[in-house]
Amino acid sequence: MIKNVRLLKTISKTSFICNNNNNIKYNKFIGNYNYNNNKYLNNFIRKMSTTNTNTTNSNINNNNNNNNNNNNNNNNNNNNNNNNNNNNQKQKQQQKPKNNDKGCCDPSGNQPKSKQKPIDNSKVKLNTPKVVDMAEDAKYIDSHVHVDQILIRLNKTLTDFPQFKQENFPKQFEKLIQVCCDPVSIEYADFLIENNECIYGAYGVHPHNAKEYNDEIEQKLIERMKSNPKVVAWGEMGLDYFYNKSSNHDQINAFSRQLKQAVKLGKPLVIHSREAEEDTLRLLKEFVPVDHKIHIHCFTSTSDFAKQLLDHFPNLCIGFTGCITFRNSQSIRDSVEAVPIERILLETDGPYMTPEPFRGQIAHSGHIPMVANAISQIKNIPLDQVLKQCRENTTKIYGI
Repeated sequence: MIKNVRLLKTISKTSFICNNNNNIKYNKFIGNYNYNNNKYLNNFIRKMSTTNTNTTNSNINNNNNNNNNNNNNNNNNNNNNNNNNNNNQKQKQQQKPKNNDKGCCDPSGNQPKSKQKPIDNSKVKLNTPKVVDMAEDAKYIDSHVHVDQILIRLNKTLTDFPQFKQENFPKQFEKLIQVCCDPVSIEYADFLIENNECIYGAYGVHPHNAKEYNDEIEQKLIERMKSNPKVVAWGEMGLDYFYNKSSNHDQINAFSRQLKQAVKLGKPLVIHSREAEEDTLRLLKEFVPVDHKIHIHCFTSTSDFAKQLLDHFPNLCIGFTGCITFRNSQSIRDSVEAVPIERILLETDGPYMTPEPFRGQIAHSGHIPMVANAISQIKNIPLDQVLKQCRENTTKIYGI
């Protein structure tokens, strides 16, 4: 039993409080949790509190060492003060929250050498303005976003969403699909869907969390699919052999089980696939009817893989995010060019995949116009047509 658990840095950003009696409260809206009865949150807190405990012990040891070395520290105070002044000047330059978590679909960074291609500078000519001019009567839907994770990173609570929307989304914003893919965050999605007319939901277990998938979690997901008409899809789920945060065996098992249940319930599928094209296609063909509705989320694979998916599943659409604006994402832009506009969905995958010129900040549904603007340029079609067609595509897949 963990006693005297400190306020956890990560959880505190969402107004969680963990007290001496092991009761957890999510201020303002979620109510009281019982520490011992929520084993998914329990596991998370154990990991965090173990980290904090190790850090605390390390700090105690460091304090003892510091006390023994006070004379040396005093001699170095002037140097430290100078360094602090320099650090303060650097911190002042960072005005906006940064999104240091690139997300599970980020095409940049540690790409396998087999996926790395020379950049063709002749193709990288996207105009990426901070404000995209849209028709007054245009409407759009963000087909995939993690609102809870956005608010966490901004040190806000779920009840802050209406104000955040008002301050950051253009009037052309209409709806979004809040994607819950971690057992810990199921109740967050419940609250967002229930308390915001513009928010619909998709629930599933991400391949990173596949090792946690079990009968109990599956039943929680099924209950939400059956009981709430605003829950419009199962996912995100799938395979991720790039990060391998769960074993391939666990990923395939969790993915297969979720596919079976989603098909049984007639729910559209939200699919994550990275470095797992062969197994993804194999399992989809094995468990999913040809005419089932499918959203391949945050597509970062090849145009050949896109063609295989589109040819086999006529009701499948492919989602593109702000990563299509990245300088090193020409291969993804090639996929945008290859996929018919009638099969494309607009998504942010916020807080990840922030488009240029806001890359490095926190992505949110207010950035969809930047994604649509990039697609307009890549496919050489009017922006209004992109917004209208992609909205129709989202309505077709999700029924919203």
